[in-house]
Amino acid sequence: MQHIYIGDEGKGFPLILIHGFLGSSKMWEPQINFFKNHFRVITPDLPGFGKSNKAKSHNSIQSIANLLMDCLEEKKIDKFYLLGHSMGGMIVQEMAKKYGNKIVKLICYSTGPRGEMPGRFESVDQSRENL
Repeated sequence: MQHIYIGDEGKGFPLILIHGFLGSSKMWEPQINFFKNHFRVITPDLPGFGKSNKAKSHNSIQSIANLLMDCLEEKKIDKFYLLGHSMGGMIVQEMAKKYGNKIVKLICYSTGPRGEMPGRFESVDQSRENL
């Protein structure tokens, strides 16, 4: 399994925060500082972003959703609250489609009502080439 950076702070019921395209777990610092007093806050850096910038990028929302579920299973997290921002919202929609029985609450923040939208985002590798 591919390893990515996963922030893990606080104690309590797990709250998973998924960042959007070109973001990282760093964007969640104010939320982490607030919620860690009440929840176990899990903040992964998606492959190719933040502290996972050396991890191989993925070309589909489904593959990222599967990777995140593998990481949560590795951390023995079975039930959780899940929030996704922008592209992270697309990822959490895919997670809900496949693993809805594990998600107690789902929040899609600043994202569309559809999961995967072909051609919506270029790959991380394409973005790097375009810089």
